[in-house]
Amino acid sequence: MSNAYVGAVPVRPEAEYELPPLPPQAAETPLPWHERLWQHAGLRKLAILALLAAIWELAARYTDNDLLLPSASQTAVAFVQGIAGGELLARAGQSLRVLAQGYAAGVALAFVLTTLAVSTRFGRDLLSTLTAMFNPLPAIALLPLALLWFGLGEGSLVFVLIHSVLWALALNTYAGFLGVSETLRMAGRNYGLSGLRYVLQILVPAALPAILAGLRIGWAFAWRTLIAAELVFGASSGKGGLGWYIFQNRNELYTDRVFAGLAAVVIIGLLVENLVFDTVERFTVRRWGMQR
Repeated sequence: MSNAYVGAVPVRPEAEYELPPLPPQAAETPLPWHERLWQHAGLRKLAILALLAAIWELAARYTDNDLLLPSASQTAVAFVQGIAGGELLARAGQSLRVLAQGYAAGVALAFVLTTLAVSTRFGRDLLSTLTAMFNPLPAIALLPLALLWFGLGEGSLVFVLIHSVLWALALNTYAGFLGVSETLRMAGRNYGLSGLRYVLQILVPAALPAILAGLRIGWAFAWRTLIAAELVFGASSGKGGLGWYIFQNRNELYTDRVFAGLAAVVIIGLLVENLVFDTVERFTVRRWGMQR
């Protein structure tokens, strides 16, 4: 019965169909030059910056008060003079050196806390309690205590930087760890991984997009916290960073230098975002298909 049924089913004959070729213009005509240029993200960002600079120049010319709002061209001259004289580079180097210390310490502490949180119940409770307590607290609010404990120097700056980095990175990293699929977790356990090896070989690669996002947020928090802290006291033994450079020139009414210092802060932020974090993402999570 089954053979008769199968034989009764009609069989469609195989057929090949030739598709018409594409029109020559559709296959060979390139995009116009302006559309090809617009495909580059760097050029689009430069166009946005040029537009903002033009708006700034027009606003300064309309205000016509160099003390309140120097023009973009005056700020550029002050910026070049600060670079040529070496003062702006020295201030920026001082700020970046302190930032590197506080950022590295904050990243290390965040890794320790999140590793403890994914390993033990006490660690989860500890991380949850500490982040609920200290994450809403602005880092700059701890500056008076830092001055009492560590004095007028780099120790106080490093302390507030650790606070600004630690909680944002710990929350993002722990959220990334929680989002790791159960399949990867079981694969790690089947290979006998546990403790630090389990975290480094299973959780960290799988949660890398969330970790990089936390590193970005922590960097932004640390950079603006450092500039704000330097604006408050910032100088130790005659050495201050960009925040102190801005504050000092503001007291001397060199507004163009104040804007040059602010421009240096923005430029450093853009360079770190585009040259460091974007490069790391391009060679890791984007290359591996973990992020669009």
